[in-house]
Amino acid sequence: MSKLELTSLNCTNCGASLSGYEGKNEIQCEYCNTQIKVLRPRSVSVTQGNLSSDNFDRLNNYVEILQKAIRAGNFNEGYDYCNKALEVNPNIGSIWENKAICAFWRSVSFLNEDKITISNAREIRTFLNASKENDPESETYEITADAIGSNLATILRIKLATISPDTTTTVDKKTVQSYSTRAISRAKDYLETMETAYDIMVNKDVDILKYLVKEFSNHGKMIWWEAKNAYGKPEHPTNTKPTALAISSGIDVERKRDSLIKRILSIDKSYEAPGVKITVTPIWVLYVAIGVVLVLLFMTFKGS
Repeated sequence: MSKLELTSLNCTNCGASLSGYEGKNEIQCEYCNTQIKVLRPRSVSVTQGNLSSDNFDRLNNYVEILQKAIRAGNFNEGYDYCNKALEVNPNIGSIWENKAICAFWRSVSFLNEDKITISNAREIRTFLNASKENDPESETYEITADAIGSNLATILRIKLATISPDTTTTVDKKTVQSYSTRAISRAKDYLETMETAYDIMVNKDVDILKYLVKEFSNHGKMIWWEAKNAYGKPEHPTNTKPTALAISSGIDVERKRDSLIKRILSIDKSYEAPGVKITVTPIWVLYVAIGVVLVLLFMTFKGS
């Protein structure tokens, strides 16, 4: 099957116009160093079958326009013409693949407007499933699914890194920075969408799931997803414990973490999940500290 080359490609992260991608499956942005899987339009083979001559001509015309639009980076136009082509014949897998490509780029074209959501990712997965159902022997399905899943996971990691404390709370009469419910909700959506990106891929990148486990084990650089007390028991949020606010996201963190670990172990038997960091000092550490202080006081008293 012939490969259609792009005439325009932009970075999924910073939006910069890229060059030197011709013939490559992957390229690194020279401006922000983001690694990008190159998504080219999929060549569509049209046969008349039971179509009338008028519909056959219309379909060929729509296919030509959608492929030109995607090559030039006009993904809204490409998406619209995918829909027009599918109205004529919804059984061509490569048109569904092109629609999934357009749906992906339509999402990442609005990075500052938070257009990447779990619903968008599930929509993309639906389009790819439709391709697989209609053309199980597609030569381009695998590379399309893997590229979209990989790019989606990459951009979501970048977006997660941009979330920072956006509110303040009072702890022991001191004002400290914390995360608002809105920020936590955004982070939750990004993490859920990242798991969907993994599901989209044919050749699974298990590092995506490992990243999620690390985040839900409180080893990330942002939100503490499950606060625990000195005894290692879950701790509910209060006004004096801002690190526990993430529990209000509604995620059963322990169950989600266990589920992710099981998925990883089904692929990587040697995987060892990181332990969950707790938000307060373990009780035995406090006892040791108290003991040290008492010994020092005793030695000072004895010396005097």
